[in-house]
Amino acid sequence: MLRHSISGALSLLIAATFIPAASSARQTGPPRLSPAATVTQMIGVSEVSISYSRPSVKERSLWDNLVPLDHVWRTGANEATTISFSDDAKVEGRDLPAGKYSLFTIPGQGEWTIVFNRISDQWGASQYNPSHDALRVRAQPRQAVHQETFQISFTDVGTDTAIISLHWGTVVVPFAVQFDVRRITLDRAREFVDNAGPEDGREVWSWANYFYQNDYNLDQALSWATTLAETTPVYWTHALHARLLARSGDTGAALSAAALALERSQHEVDQPGVSVDTQVLRNEMEEWKTNSDR
Repeated sequence: MLRHSISGALSLLIAATFIPAASSARQTGPPRLSPAATVTQMIGVSEVSISYSRPSVKERSLWDNLVPLDHVWRTGANEATTISFSDDAKVEGRDLPAGKYSLFTIPGQGEWTIVFNRISDQWGASQYNPSHDALRVRAQPRQAVHQETFQISFTDVGTDTAIISLHWGTVVVPFAVQFDVRRITLDRAREFVDNAGPEDGREVWSWANYFYQNDYNLDQALSWATTLAETTPVYWTHALHARLLARSGDTGAALSAAALALERSQHEVDQPGVSVDTQVLRNEMEEWKTNSDR
């Protein structure tokens, strides 16, 4: 009896000490029955990355058998599943700071609990400690087509939200992740532009154009576009400057900037998109004139 106890303890020690992490770039041991996987998704400018192991059903009964209900599950196999957020996020409407977490779940008959635990490097759920939980949210399981190998995926990816779905057997559990894209992009843009050099003009233009296209942070975008038009006087900088001036309500200055853009276009007809955009700009100029006369 003692021999079996020692053997069991030794097996656990070997497993915890020597099995390579699921996130390892190279598999150094034999193939795993539940292979490691990583799925990453950009939401706006924010990244969510999940590393997990993928067990298979293999004709087994899953819920309340292989995976007991109302108990903490590692959300996969082998090491605890991990999830990382590059920026502060909301999960099911509740705040979760940027960082890396263990992603545990507590399956239930009609409701699951999704657990984000601050200890990201742990084996399974054997050492799970709820005192280290950063957040718990509730999610509703749904019936789905059979998924033989456990899968975590991103669906319904939008400009600031996505759904993370846990799918195994005939059960899928979705929960929503959201980022404050406006705040994050503004912080990123300001940080980049504040440290930009002369060689970074294209990226500065891209940020100013992004805010123009999305119709916010326009005062800051106009300031950047004004500087670009002065320091890098090409068609695209003058055209963006004109459009932002028009958006601000300064039609006279917008028409003057647009005229400079059209003048520059005569020397840049071979540049990609210039010949097409000049006609768009001419049409916009007519609209600006019409609106200013009303």
